[in-house]
Formats: sequence, C-alpha cells, structure tokens
Amino acid sequence: MDYNERDEVIYDFQGQPIRLPWERWLHIIDPTGYHPYMASMRNELVETLKVPHLVVRSTVQPDIGKVYHRWYEHTPVGSKWVRVVVYFLADGDAFVTTAYSGSEVIAGEVLWSREEQ
Repeated sequence: MDYNERDEVIYDFQGQPIRLPWERWLHIIDPTGYHPYMASMRNELVETLKVPHLVVRSTVQPDIGKVYHRWYEHTPVGSKWVRVVVYFLADGDAFVTTAYSGSEVIAGEVLWSREEQ
C-alpha cells in the first residue's frame, strides 16, 4: 500500500475504513479532467461514504469495486447523485478511486439500500 501523510481515512456507514489517497483526490479535482466541480464537494464525497442512499457493485471491477451513491438537490452541476467508487482489496485495504456526479444510479447489483434498512 502506498500511503501519503496527506491521505485521509474515512469510515463508511458500516465502520469500514476507506482511504482517500491524496493522489486520487488530485485526480478527481484536476481542472483538465472530467469532474473538476468536485473540488467544492469534498464534504459531499465524505458524506456519501458515511451516509449513502445506495451501494452498487461496480460493473467495471465487480470483484473489488463498489459505487456509493447519495442524492443531492444542489450541486455545482444541478440536482445529481454523487457517486464515489471504492476498491476493496484482498489485503483489507479500501480506497477511493474516483468520485463524480450523475443523473442516474449506476447499473449493477444493489448491495445495500437505505430503503431496505
């Protein structure tokens, strides 16, 4: 595991520690990238992990990836789902790979839903 002293550890809704690596955060907010609007949404990223509305198995990395979703009425890009993609590795490490918003829930197997609780 490649740790940086600027990495943040966030405990998700089930108490699982998830790293937000500094280099991933820089990737997410890169002004030349796809979602620089996330620079003002760090709190929403954290809240999505802590209090999600839905968690779906990633279709890109189904063995290790989960996509946390939380609906926000007001974001820099309108009313959207904030999506946070987390990889869970066999050695117990879990880390955010990316975060972005969208109008729809990502297709895939629902692993957890707030409505089912």
